[in-house]
Amino acid sequence: MYKNTEHITEIVAFGADGEGIAKPDGFTVFVPGAVKGDIAKILIIKEKKNYGYGKLLEVIEPSPLRTEPRCEVFQKCGGCSMQGVEYSHQLEYKKNKVLDALVRIGGFSDAVIDSVTGSNPCYNYRNKAQFPVTVADGKVRAGFYAPHSHRVVVPEACSLQDERTNQVVNAVCDWATENGIDIYDEETCTGNLRRICMRIGKSEAVLVLVAKKSLPCTESLIDIIKEKFPFVKGIVININPDRTNNVYGDRDKVIYGVPHIIDNVGTIRYKVHYKSFYQVNPYTTKLLYEKALELANLDGEKTAFDLYCGTGSISLFLAQKAKKVIGIEIVEDAVKNARENAELNGITNAEFYCGAAEEVAPKLIREGEKADVVVLDPPRKGCDEKLLSAIAGMKPERIVYVSCDPATMARDAKYLCQNGYILKEAHMFDQFPMTSHVESAVVLCRANIERNIFSLTD
Repeated sequence: MYKNTEHITEIVAFGADGEGIAKPDGFTVFVPGAVKGDIAKILIIKEKKNYGYGKLLEVIEPSPLRTEPRCEVFQKCGGCSMQGVEYSHQLEYKKNKVLDALVRIGGFSDAVIDSVTGSNPCYNYRNKAQFPVTVADGKVRAGFYAPHSHRVVVPEACSLQDERTNQVVNAVCDWATENGIDIYDEETCTGNLRRICMRIGKSEAVLVLVAKKSLPCTESLIDIIKEKFPFVKGIVININPDRTNNVYGDRDKVIYGVPHIIDNVGTIRYKVHYKSFYQVNPYTTKLLYEKALELANLDGEKTAFDLYCGTGSISLFLAQKAKKVIGIEIVEDAVKNARENAELNGITNAEFYCGAAEEVAPKLIREGEKADVVVLDPPRKGCDEKLLSAIAGMKPERIVYVSCDPATMARDAKYLCQNGYILKEAHMFDQFPMTSHVESAVVLCRANIERNIFSLTD
């Protein structure tokens, strides 16, 4: 009924991924690149039972929320879907996204967002890059996969990446072109060089080339990097021969320096392996960790669990005010880094365990470990119910939940509040400007403690 039809319509809202939503004749259509408030001509290209997907053909009257994007291919690569939206309106959208999840999924009808923290800068902030490579006009180029495809879209320079990263990646592409490096083809699984990746801190970086097998001519690459980019402290060839969507394989060959960087957040220094989780936006990470420490309400006498602790980034912040911190992380290299980071900072009251949080935490609790405060910073899928059950059964005073997915955070907060907790505060941090993604931090307090506080102050 609607497929292949054109409509001139108003874009009435933003969708979950930052796309525009139109409702011609009451039929909901998701339109990437459209901005709430646009009057636009759209083509409906796919139709489902109750909704469809459209293509933006023309902006007839631009929304007052619109701004000129910095990148010429941002709509094609799909990496930053909101560059066309003025930044203050991005923050409003993300605030509402977190609030909507708390109300609609969590059932917190009276929820409010207590603070909104934007990013300064909101471009060139990313400290992590994973560029697939292709050949364009006879040259090796790095870019990003177009949405729902393995077609590489090549920008002149990614406007979200640290400018030093763009410089290094361009130099690697020139080296690959000059030395005839065979480029991997996703469809045929032939070729060799698959991706150029970077992890970069304030003063150090590590360069990673992902390939099916060893690469030739690496001595000349080492010479180029050492001469032009002395802040690059290591070059790694990661071997990934499999037909897979996984970025990295299991084997590394360090051809120069070390596979990690040393970076700092506030006064805490971190050794970060290139595979380890580390917040991608250093400008707001310090503010996020300071808020997590504040919400934990530690006094030097309390024990804290930091689950999904990565390289110990939040753990070591907590250790400044905790009696003891126990961190749990499934990535072995990250746990190794976490222990090294504790030693690097002279922190002796933090210990780290390797394993799945949903397995290790309940085991420690059964063995008698007890936390006054639990910090959760899970991946997008959120927490396993087995873990949430064990935490609720331990009855910590506070649970601080840091999340990059408001929906799973709201779901998990609802479970905890059905098992003895009250949602007290919610805060939004823009770790991912120009994208639809958002970070949030909430604190949940044990219900009987809150009631005691209220009775004392009444």
